[in-house]
Amino acid sequence: MPEAMLLPGFGAPVRMVPAVAPARAIVPVASPLAGLRPYQLDAVAAIQARLLEHRSTLLVMATGLGKTQVFGAVAAAWKKPGRILVVAHREELLDQARKRLMAMTDEYVDLEQAEFRASGARIVVGSVQTLSRPKRLERFPQDAFELVIVDEAHHAVAATYKRVLDWFEHARVLGVTATPDRQDEKAMGQVFESVAYVREIEDGIRDGFLCPIRVTQVQVDAIDLAAVRTTAGDLNQGDLDAVMSVEEVLHGVVKPTMELAGERRTIMFTTSVANAHRMAEIFGRYRTGCARAVDGETPTDIRRGTLMAHKRGDFQFLVNVGVLTEGYDDPGVACVAMARPTKSRALYAQCAGRGLRIHPGKSDCLLLDFAGNSGRHRLVSALDILAGKYTDDEVKAAKDIAEKTPGIDAQEALEKAKTDLAEKARKEAEREAARRAAIKAKKVAYSARTVDPFRLFGVADPEAERGDWQAPPADPVQIEQLKRWGFDVPPDCTSSQAETLIRKAKHRRAAGLCTYKQARTLAKQGFDTSKMRFEVASNLIQALFDHNWRPPADLVASILSGSREVGVEG
Repeated sequence: MPEAMLLPGFGAPVRMVPAVAPARAIVPVASPLAGLRPYQLDAVAAIQARLLEHRSTLLVMATGLGKTQVFGAVAAAWKKPGRILVVAHREELLDQARKRLMAMTDEYVDLEQAEFRASGARIVVGSVQTLSRPKRLERFPQDAFELVIVDEAHHAVAATYKRVLDWFEHARVLGVTATPDRQDEKAMGQVFESVAYVREIEDGIRDGFLCPIRVTQVQVDAIDLAAVRTTAGDLNQGDLDAVMSVEEVLHGVVKPTMELAGERRTIMFTTSVANAHRMAEIFGRYRTGCARAVDGETPTDIRRGTLMAHKRGDFQFLVNVGVLTEGYDDPGVACVAMARPTKSRALYAQCAGRGLRIHPGKSDCLLLDFAGNSGRHRLVSALDILAGKYTDDEVKAAKDIAEKTPGIDAQEALEKAKTDLAEKARKEAEREAARRAAIKAKKVAYSARTVDPFRLFGVADPEAERGDWQAPPADPVQIEQLKRWGFDVPPDCTSSQAETLIRKAKHRRAAGLCTYKQARTLAKQGFDTSKMRFEVASNLIQALFDHNWRPPADLVASILSGSREVGVEG
């Protein structure tokens, strides 16, 4: 069975082909590994080991920890002349991969995208949209590549990717992603047979390879998500955009962002193309030229120029929708404004990751969450993306702490929540222990009374003054009689004790007094039953039962005096 239990969706992986051609030996070379961080070296070794055992494997590594560097090292170390195909779905990802691979392998890397057609280069970077077209795919023999690398592999369950992977059915497959938990819950175990290596955001922050997160929640009363529907696990795009595009909401997002971001270079994520451009325009009303917007329809040259201008610091606020979520690399970004509420941890982690890279002069990243009335929706926040080792209760408590302490370090909020809940649990355990101890003491004290029927009946125990002399035990006939009268017969009951109790029970019945069972019940409530009549005891027990063992004092007094029967109103 493939080793695939580390991530959601890998409980029952489906193999893509029934048989796999033997892999080439993977021989590491010195140059591509020389500059890798220790955990990146571990990842490369783990990938190599998995690809010797399985057709496909997955690398999970948070944004900013160097996924491209790792798969570049794998490609450089792959035994030549074995050919490699890198598949991605965005121009930025293709461009980034080509540049990194050429630098690490000292080879020309070809491009298969739109009008660009790859020739005979050992490494080819290709657009999935282009490669999935039958005529473009059939340009390549099915055995053209020995290794296929899928960037942003959480998309690999899509039909376009599957078409490409099925065509190159004998190639080994490496998927790389920062966010394996797809919001539509399609299992990546359908594509990848194993998980080679996992490194999360908290690991990167702990080791100093990602910057700490500071979180501030901004309450915007005009944001009301109560009527927004859920579609495919996240907020319905149309409903959400209608809420977030109201003028009052736009100003409620823009103005706090300007105030809280200070001088930090900022990326803002919004809900639609129109919303992004309106946000940029409103930023400009407060400070001319401080913001620009890009979207998927922005012409390539304009988009590239805008991104470069933001990196240079020509303007502070870069507003986008669906453009910078994946593959955008600007370590100088120190604030991420989430003006796109979401229920998807994967989407939030992708957006937040744009600000987590370390950079000279940058001590942390500020994540701004904009909240209002979320209705029934459980929205993801900055704290959720660090919640791997924390319980749901700890995350919820951390969110309460963050709401009361704007700008708090996210890890600090989570640790404080964990400590506070542990202390609360400790105190509750102490209170419960004390309560149990009190109950136990009470029961022990009462037990001492109930095992002494002589005291209940007001008679002397005939064995009390006997000393060391061993009295004969009660015979079976006596014991049976005691049980019929309702007595709790102790194992050491003597014949004289049994006879005394039997005689007293008969005498009490003849005199119309309460039974031992009645006396035992009423003794728990503190009543003296030594001379209580049978009818009074019956009425008193009924009153106790009817009033949950707390009858009114005047009713008890009336029953004891015999002035009226239980249930008679007066």
